[in-house]
Amino acid sequence: MSTSDSSDILDEAEDYVRDVEDALSTTRDLADETRDRIRSKLNDLRHAIEEENAEAVEEQLDDLRAFIDEHADLRRKSAIREYVESIGFAIVFALLLRGFIVEAFKIPSKSMVPTLLTGDHLFVNKFIYGIRIPLTQTFLTRFQDPERGEVVVFSFPVEEARRHLAQKPSSRRDCIDVGSLSNSKDFIKRVVGVEGDKVAIEDNQLVLNGNPVPRKFIKKKATGEFLYPHEIYETEQLGSHRYTVKYSGDGRNFGPVTVKEDHIFVMGDNRDNSSDSRCWGQVPLEHLKGRAIGIWWSIGADSIRWERIGQSIN
Repeated sequence: MSTSDSSDILDEAEDYVRDVEDALSTTRDLADETRDRIRSKLNDLRHAIEEENAEAVEEQLDDLRAFIDEHADLRRKSAIREYVESIGFAIVFALLLRGFIVEAFKIPSKSMVPTLLTGDHLFVNKFIYGIRIPLTQTFLTRFQDPERGEVVVFSFPVEEARRHLAQKPSSRRDCIDVGSLSNSKDFIKRVVGVEGDKVAIEDNQLVLNGNPVPRKFIKKKATGEFLYPHEIYETEQLGSHRYTVKYSGDGRNFGPVTVKEDHIFVMGDNRDNSSDSRCWGQVPLEHLKGRAIGIWWSIGADSIRWERIGQSIN
């Protein structure tokens, strides 16, 4: 064997040893006995390389290749395949994350002003109330029910809303757009009543089980409008949740109504500009998608609202 041929065989063997070692480090589904045999043959090949014995190297190299071809598939994945698999795993992880744990939600209307503004993008905790069967509204297991004061996202209960509105005079059915009664979409509101609660509004004051919900005046703001020249801002507190609501000075009344079993009563913080349970009825718990937990992005008509990014939702 010529010197040139010997050098080529040694280089080829060194490259092959590195490839096999890399493959062994990334291959998980290989029997321990097979792995040990390969490592033993690798050691024999290394010794032959160190001794620069080209004939022994060629023999050991052929033996190792034959063993691997017969007992193990250590072919390196192509770069494209590795990228595809990485992207595939990322997509599966994202779908699982979105399906069971966290989902993003964008505020489309002014019904939750001043707590949430149009253009706020939220994270919604989908895991807190339980785990659902994928692509259904059925819970596999329930962890807890929503509490009074929590801001929740839910799929609009089209059928129940239709039945509720059908019992109202036609003059009082324009509190929701027709599109919402045709196709279910996601709503976001605040829970003000849970199963068994009696909910009422008396002169703009939220009354729960006969007791006025604690509130504190913040400010009175001019609107420049003739019919409703002022907006009143107040803090309300339900349990551990303290938040701000706004309404016009015009006295509003509602109820009382009793929250049904496995239902919640929801309202927007923008009390005079919210289509909610006062209009179309209560929300079945099975329609809950999760609890709003924080603002991850916020953009207004003209600019990004940096000061809102990262805010938690109370």
